[in-house]
Amino acid sequence: MELLFLFHSCKKDDMKAEQVKEFSLHSVHTGSDYAIWVVLPKEYNPDLAYETAYLLDAQNYHLRYDRIAQITEEQSLIYNKQNVIVVGISSENERERDFTPSNTPLGGGGSEKYSKFLEFELIPRIESDYSVDTTPQSRLIIGHSYGGLFTSYLFIKQSHLFHNYLMLSPSLWYDNALLLQQETDFRALNTSIDNLVFVGCGELEESIVLVAQEWDYRLASFYPNCTHSFYKVISRAHLESAFPDVEKGLEFYFKNK
Repeated sequence: MELLFLFHSCKKDDMKAEQVKEFSLHSVHTGSDYAIWVVLPKEYNPDLAYETAYLLDAQNYHLRYDRIAQITEEQSLIYNKQNVIVVGISSENERERDFTPSNTPLGGGGSEKYSKFLEFELIPRIESDYSVDTTPQSRLIIGHSYGGLFTSYLFIKQSHLFHNYLMLSPSLWYDNALLLQQETDFRALNTSIDNLVFVGCGELEESIVLVAQEWDYRLASFYPNCTHSFYKVISRAHLESAFPDVEKGLEFYFKNK
């Protein structure tokens, strides 16, 4: 707990209070309320149009919105690219429902409704309230575990929403690898897309490593216009690999965007 306190104390010193905007958003599509954190770049200029990074599970320590905003700040400086606006979405109560593509004992199959929450409620709110580029090419989505499963769902079925994807330890094993079958079914509609896709996992995540490698193989084989990367964190398990993966993924994003 002491380490957590020290970390957050340091981040508060680094991040100006006016950079972080917090609000609650009710979704008519899912029926739930979501806590939203918007982190503006340090030198936010309302006369510029910023790209946006939408972060799932933003309340979790290993993917907290303030930690991710710190990395985007650092990477934008390293690669001399304009920083992004980080939009953190809390999924504390309904992630098993929202992030899964089918109804099983492990999840509620709410991916379609949650994608509508993003498309018709959250994204329009962000693009109305802040100075952002409104094209799909300007949007990045970051998801880990079930969140990585959901980002894969978006790539397969809703590729018009986001151009850039960080799929971290994606739970593609879910429901007998249903999304891998759906990728095959939807492939003909998506082969021409030119998205930016990063797939990451931890070396010790045995079942997830296998499906992540399969996913990367399919990207290389069937999506010739996509820029993609696969990264495996050595000697790390599921939660332990999340932060190193997102660091590597954001490095890939800023280098290639």
